[in-house]
Amino acid sequence: MIPDKILYTDGHDVTVTDSTFQVKNTSYSLKGIIKHGLLIVRPQRLPGILLMLAGLILGLCGFMNVFPINAFGEMRTDSGEFINANTIIMWIGVAFFVIGIVVIALIREKYAVRIATAEGEKNAVVSYRKEYVAQIVNALNEALRFARPGSGHSFIAVKE
Repeated sequence: MIPDKILYTDGHDVTVTDSTFQVKNTSYSLKGIIKHGLLIVRPQRLPGILLMLAGLILGLCGFMNVFPINAFGEMRTDSGEFINANTIIMWIGVAFFVIGIVVIALIREKYAVRIATAEGEKNAVVSYRKEYVAQIVNALNEALRFARPGSGHSFIAVKE
């Protein structure tokens, strides 16, 4: 029996041979892969947008003096300065707005190796590194070319 030729390995979890695609403990036969491609997984920005919106509303309410001045009781700083409820609400709104901006700025796109088998479609490998995922997809292209010469099986770019 001829051992499988390893076309790609990351040394840890992913190995592509001329007959199988193995991710961690799951092995996929190349004959069972109907199609494959690189999927761009867009991040959910809604939580950050909602934080920004809540911050904007609170900041405007504080700026327009919507709340009674002594809604939280009398608050004084160490220097004896009086701080009213609207000032506190306005600063809370600014904090929410800034946190929302940070959340939106920090979340990034993910990239996945998307495969379709008889069992359905799934993201076999997910990473923040596009080059890593593209290397796996290219290795799958090469492996499928060996497994099915002349089948026309090719790379399919998928976006979500």
